Amino acid sequence: MKRFVVPPTWPSPPRRSWVPPKTWRPDPSWPAAPDDWQFWVDGKGNPVRGPIGRYAGPSSRAVYAGAGAMVAVLGVIVWSLSAVGLFGGDAKNTGAANSIDNSTPSPSASQPVVTPPKVPTTTPSRTPTTTPLRVKAEPTKRPTRTKTSERPTQEVKPSTPVTTTTKTVKPSRPTSPRPSTREQILRQYCIDRGWDPELCDPDNWEETP
Repeated sequence: MKRFVVPPTWPSPPRRSWVPPKTWRPDPSWPAAPDDWQFWVDGKGNPVRGPIGRYAGPSSRAVYAGAGAMVAVLGVIVWSLSAVGLFGGDAKNTGAANSIDNSTPSPSASQPVVTPPKVPTTTPSRTPTTTPLRVKAEPTKRPTRTKTSERPTQEVKPSTPVTTTTKTVKPSRPTSPRPSTREQILRQYCIDRGWDPELCDPDNWEETP
C-alpha cells in the first residue's frame, strides 16, 4: 500500500493515511522540498513511484502519450514488414509463375501416345506351412496332506482333599439373675467371693456405739 510522505518543513497531514487529491498542489508559501525527497513510500518505507495523476507521481497525459507512441511504433513495424514482402509475397510469386506458363509456346501437333508393352507378372506359389503341434501338459497333482485328528491328552491332576475345620463352641456361663434389693446384692457379692452369705447380711453386723 502506497503512502504519501510530506517533508518536515511542511504542515503535517490530517492523518497518516492521507492521500492528496488529483488536483492538489502544495501552497506556494510553503518552503521547497529537498531535491532528493521521496513523496511516496510503501508499507515498509521503501520509496516507490506514486499513483498516476497524483502529486509527485507520473502525469496521466504523459502515460497516454507514451501508450499512443508505442501503438504508432508497432503500426510502423507491421507496415514495413508487409512492404518488404513477408506478408502477401506468395501472391506475387504465383502471378509470376502464371505469366511464365502463359508465355511458353503450345505444341502445334499432338504426338501419338505410345503405350508400353505389358509384362506378365508371375505370382509366387505359396508353400504349405506346417503348424507345430502343441502338446498339452497335464498339471502335476500335489499330494494332499491327510489331517490326523489327534487330540492332546490332558493330564488329570489328583484332587486335593478338602479339610473342613469345625469350631468348638464354648459353653456359655450361666448367668445368675442380678438381685434387685440391697440385701440380695450383698448376698450375691459374698457368694461370688466364696464367702459365707451370712457375713453379708446386714442384720448380722454388729452395731458400733
